[in-house]
Amino acid sequence: MYSIKMRASRNGKHISGAETIVEREKVEEYVLRFIRRAFSHELGTPDFISIKIEEIQEDIEYVPHLPITTLECRSKEEAREVARDILKREGIKEEVIEEAFKIVERGGMRGASIMNLQGERLEPDKERGVRVKCISTSEELREKILREKLGTERTVDAIGIATKAIDLGVIAELCISDNPSYTTGYVATKRGYFRITNLKERGEPGGRVFFVDISREEKERLERLIRDLENKPYIIK
Repeated sequence: MYSIKMRASRNGKHISGAETIVEREKVEEYVLRFIRRAFSHELGTPDFISIKIEEIQEDIEYVPHLPITTLECRSKEEAREVARDILKREGIKEEVIEEAFKIVERGGMRGASIMNLQGERLEPDKERGVRVKCISTSEELREKILREKLGTERTVDAIGIATKAIDLGVIAELCISDNPSYTTGYVATKRGYFRITNLKERGEPGGRVFFVDISREEKERLERLIRDLENKPYIIK
């Protein structure tokens, strides 16, 4: 099996990214698919595209996807209250949730922020964040999501990130797309993956926050989590 990663940017600013894990016979197909994706992104035409292909040497974790639920909201205010309620059920304090929304609203990060239950940011690089990599959703899951109208192509990508993060011990994830026209975001917990419509207004930035029960002093736990998020191979089925 091979890991394929794509990253596209313009003038040093991130435009789009994608990745998958596939058999050798499908490598060329996905490389072409990712290049087309990079050139058709609404954020613009990239001046730099990186494609990285690596053979996977360690055992792959095959994990069932989180249950998917779509929550229709009529406004950003209603959607934010729905997201807050889901996060509070996991023991996350309101003031910590508000700090997370501030991070998301600033936008500009390529990866995710990691925030503990005291509201402290733990990611080593506050500009880059932490990227969830070496991950793929199975073709069967992709077909199921689209056939049963559980979500969109963006859901196919996001369910992989969310499921891997929760499986590795993240308490919850808050995510809002940085695509200007895509206003649906989600909250993921061990209870499921909750798509929430109108979680932002059109044109607003987005971002991703992982909530963890790790103190600043537990450096080994944090380092292990980041290492696994970035490198441990997962296929979500």
